Amino acid sequence: MPTDPGLEFRNVSRAFGAVRALRGVSFGVVRGEVHGLIGENGAGKSTLLKILAGIVQPDAGEIHWRGERLHLGSPREALERGIGMVYQEMLCFENLSVAGNIFAGREITRRGRLAHAEMRARTRALLDELHLPISPDAPAESLSAAYRQLVQVARALAFDCEILVLDEPTTSLTDAETDHLFAVLEKLKARGTTLLYVSHRLPEVFRLCDRITVLRDGAYVETCERRSVTPDHIVRAMVGRDLPPRAPRASQVADRTAPPALAVDGLGRRPWFTNVSLTVNAGEIVGLFGLVGSGRSEFLETIFGLYRMEAGRVRVAGREIQAASPRDAIRAGIVLVPEERQRQGLLFNLTVRHNLVLPEQTARGGVRVRAAEERRTALALVDTWRIKTAGVEIPPDALSGGNQQKVVVAKWLATSPTVILLDEPTKGVDVGAKFEIHEIIRREAARGAGCLVASSDLPEVLALADRIVVMREGQIQGQVAGDGATEEAVMRLATHEGAA
Repeated sequence: MPTDPGLEFRNVSRAFGAVRALRGVSFGVVRGEVHGLIGENGAGKSTLLKILAGIVQPDAGEIHWRGERLHLGSPREALERGIGMVYQEMLCFENLSVAGNIFAGREITRRGRLAHAEMRARTRALLDELHLPISPDAPAESLSAAYRQLVQVARALAFDCEILVLDEPTTSLTDAETDHLFAVLEKLKARGTTLLYVSHRLPEVFRLCDRITVLRDGAYVETCERRSVTPDHIVRAMVGRDLPPRAPRASQVADRTAPPALAVDGLGRRPWFTNVSLTVNAGEIVGLFGLVGSGRSEFLETIFGLYRMEAGRVRVAGREIQAASPRDAIRAGIVLVPEERQRQGLLFNLTVRHNLVLPEQTARGGVRVRAAEERRTALALVDTWRIKTAGVEIPPDALSGGNQQKVVVAKWLATSPTVILLDEPTKGVDVGAKFEIHEIIRREAARGAGCLVASSDLPEVLALADRIVVMREGQIQGQVAGDGATEEAVMRLATHEGAA
């Protein structure tokens, strides 16, 4: 531990029932540094951050800042002590404006009245600093996922925090938006702000952080200087093992004379996309790449029946379908793993068991409750997917973000679908879980499913896809064969009209 660290965690422990989330964690963060906090899903990172934010109280241990013990009984107390949080899951009051979200709970008043003009002016300055082309008066519900994330950053900056904690802040951002965010973080570091940065994206950690602390299974593993270690060293420290090398995958298209698993012809839903056509063969993984705003998520949602298409047709294994609802799509053999698990992927008023079995029940055409059978099915899925949970009768919000994502993916694949649509399937998961999810997608393709994987993570698309289809501004710009595809070739299509 460095001499006189600004922020110290001393023997911090916390258990949730039989699950020990933190086991005597101790490490220090030097004032003014960018400190990376790394670990697999379920390693205890989120619990540690919640303790620092005053959301959760530790069972044992202390937190010190500048030599003084902190007593953080609530998020407001943490904010008053200069601790700002930017969460992985976007916390957004959709009924408020951007300015209303930034100053929620800490509104500026003058003579007992809200100072709307002053809050708007300060919001405008913050948005300009983050290069965000949105109005302070824009309703939050109208913002994209990327902009909602950046509004969280603006909220933290609004209160001149001495400690800024960022939990997976770039999961919904483009490369350009990430560059803007990092430029802001460098400015904050230069003026003495202490940054605690949590991310599963190791290139970001090595680009931004001065030192890196690794947690595993709720325990402290090590803290190291970023310049003295390699990404492979960090991965081994995180997972406690070397990940096996991934063998190159040959396309698994079973029968090229058979109709495609999915054929989309001239699909349109203005203003998001128009005249989109593509095919996915049985046993094939097709990557759908596009920058934020390209229309890729809206395209998948329309195929799945979440929205009514205005033009075109969809065929599954040669049979035309009319998916007026997700239930229609599921019965036709189409499933969708959505981008935002908190808003779209999980039912938090139900248990892990219910979440895991509902899609299969829907596919069978009924919701008759068979508790014992459901429990056996859920436990088998938990075991197969290595989901870290205290049981299947607890709500999903008791799980880490990565284990929540595993529940979302597992519940849909349990239906043995013909077509699997995946929108950012590894968003916010660690390298070990990402490897597992990739292997599951490959296994589903080998089974004969047609997999359409939409992702803004270009290395992920290059690693998975047999073909890469590129969208820009709601239209297909072209495609690249997965064999020998390069980042430059794909990005050229994603950013330039008519590029070949």
